[in-house]
Amino acid sequence: MTRELILDYLKTHKPFLQEQFNVKKIGLFGSYAKEQQTPQSDIDIIVDMPSSFDNYYALKELLEKELGAKVDLGLEKSIRKLIKEKIAHEVLYV
Repeated sequence: MTRELILDYLKTHKPFLQEQFNVKKIGLFGSYAKEQQTPQSDIDIIVDMPSSFDNYYALKELLEKELGAKVDLGLEKSIRKLIKEKIAHEVLYV
């Protein structure tokens, strides 16, 4: 899996994600965004969507299945300010 493939998937499927999960924004950050991933890397995705336990885990499971790797899914409004500031410059939104 590469950064381009992940971003292409997110961009292509964004309308479905908006309809199914009410996703407002979705982006890639972390090692894949910086193209520094290793075979052990998970895919770090940040999403702006309503907080719902069921929707969160359904989206996480869908992304892991479709992308073929473990996904670390962060809700934008739940990420602490310090962490959000640290990753803000590297998030690639689609």
